[in-house]
Amino acid sequence: MRKLLILSLLANFHLGVYAQNEVFRIDSIPQQGILLDKGWKFHVGDNPDFAKPDFDDSEWSSIDPTQDVMDLIQCRKSPIIWLRLRLLPNNEFDDKFLALIVKQTGASEIYLNGKLIHSFGHISERREEVKGYDPMGEQISLPLKTNYFNCLAVRFAYPNIFLVSDLNFPNPAFKSIINIVENAPISIDKINSLSQRAHNSGYIKTGIFLFLSLFHLLLFFQYKHKKANLYFGIYTFVTGYILFSSNIKYFINDLYDHNLLTIIHLLLSPIAELCLLIALYYLLELKKDKFYNYIIFCFIVVIPTMIYPYKTGQLFGFILTKFFLCIYIPFISFKAYRNGKKEAISITIAAVMFLFGMTIYIFIRDTKYWIFQEISFDLALLSIPFAISYILATEYKRNYLIQTNNLKEFQRLAQEKQENLQKQNAELQAALLKGQTIERQRVALDLHDNLGSTLSALWLNVDMIDKSKMNDEEKEIHQNLRENLEKAYNDVRLLSHNLLPEEFEKQGLVPTLQGFVRKISKNAKIRFDLHIAEDFGRVDNKIEFELYSICLELVNNIIKHSKATEAKISLSRTEKQIELIVSDNGIGTFNNESDGKGMKNVKARVESLNGIWNLQNIENKGVRSEVLIPI
Repeated sequence: MRKLLILSLLANFHLGVYAQNEVFRIDSIPQQGILLDKGWKFHVGDNPDFAKPDFDDSEWSSIDPTQDVMDLIQCRKSPIIWLRLRLLPNNEFDDKFLALIVKQTGASEIYLNGKLIHSFGHISERREEVKGYDPMGEQISLPLKTNYFNCLAVRFAYPNIFLVSDLNFPNPAFKSIINIVENAPISIDKINSLSQRAHNSGYIKTGIFLFLSLFHLLLFFQYKHKKANLYFGIYTFVTGYILFSSNIKYFINDLYDHNLLTIIHLLLSPIAELCLLIALYYLLELKKDKFYNYIIFCFIVVIPTMIYPYKTGQLFGFILTKFFLCIYIPFISFKAYRNGKKEAISITIAAVMFLFGMTIYIFIRDTKYWIFQEISFDLALLSIPFAISYILATEYKRNYLIQTNNLKEFQRLAQEKQENLQKQNAELQAALLKGQTIERQRVALDLHDNLGSTLSALWLNVDMIDKSKMNDEEKEIHQNLRENLEKAYNDVRLLSHNLLPEEFEKQGLVPTLQGFVRKISKNAKIRFDLHIAEDFGRVDNKIEFELYSICLELVNNIIKHSKATEAKISLSRTEKQIELIVSDNGIGTFNNESDGKGMKNVKARVESLNGIWNLQNIENKGVRSEVLIPI
């Protein structure tokens, strides 16, 4: 009996040791789940028997599949490898539903106790046909038997792909977490190293950067000499795209597309930071010397290292760009501040905040203090862009106010200039009208006193000739000469009077026109009818003078060319314009494009008043001239 008891104790001890070394015990599950990173064994090659729970895997090698797939050479030696893990849950999980949360870099088939429970991607013995799939923490049901050595087997294949590293989010070969179904969302956040809160925060930051990009690009198109807005707009747009792509790639399971998106934003990252540096040079008005060119060259060289070599290339690029900016931005901004660019001190402070926030984030990113993680990361990400936006917006406001004040000053000077020109023009027009009046008076006086007196004397001398000694032919000649002299004398008197009647200066346009029509009606064979609106009144002297001259020219044209028997003159006004209509019932052959000097004078006078001359010319029915003058 004693021997049996000793053998039983030895057997239990041996079994316990075996279980400790070879079996992954599950006694309790914390809220964040249990990471399956120990107890795994692997074998290169492919055999369906590897999935069976009773298969002897004692000669298989140990492995931690949660490590980066590029660090596990054995995962890439053969198109297919197998992973096995024994799980021993206790009685506590009899009435609980367990889930397996998976993240991987490749394709897999997952077996539990010899039965296929799920597959991700497509596995093939030809590596180029393998289709990688990252479930991004997708949970699958895991019906473990309690107090039983469950066998979890994974058939795994790595695809033929140029895989790149993202320092923030590694590429595990096969990473899995066991948790209760109710707590699975917590494990999903843990396995992806990104919570739903961080997702939402990422979208908010994306919106902020895209808004800043649109704002500064619009400023650049308005003020193209301010190139800081252009480069800062490009920086914020690219950064916004990187943030957006970092968010959406967690909804992309296809490994090829996921990796391609990572390549794009890794290549764009140093380009964005280079644009930020160039924007600072323009903003702070720094001299672009040889050192500046060297910096540009280094940033360009860094671009391909972001994707190759794996990990070390991106680490080199990250250190060279991020930490260089952390040191160099405070240096150049403080230098600009000392050179008189007072607003540069805000960039110095922002750069210090960036360095502080990034340092804190690196130290606490793997801890449970997620609030401080997000605050420190957002502080590092947004401090410099906000500082630059503040400076550029302030400069825009200052330039806008300066331009507005300059525009107001220009408008004031233009208004004063216009008023002076109008005043000078009015004085000039008054002087011109006065000169024309004086000249008309002089010409009228010369016609009346000189030519009129001469014609009158000649007419009297012709009358004194003795007609008794003339024959009939001589008498006829004498009579024609006398009549012509009389007509010439009357025409000269009428012309001298019409050049500037005395009543024009005393009474204005209306009485002058009335007197003019009475006189021409007596001397001409055409009957003139004058209609003037009762409320016409007086208008500007220049307008009255030009309207009188226009009326004289049109009436003179009717008398000489129209062969009319009747003519009408109408004068009226509204609040905005004066209307003069002169019409006849003659042969209707006149047009306002005539080469006649008189008609050119009419056109010139109408244009001098900014008026309109409308002409209706109907053959054998007469001509109707309508002159519209604004007032």
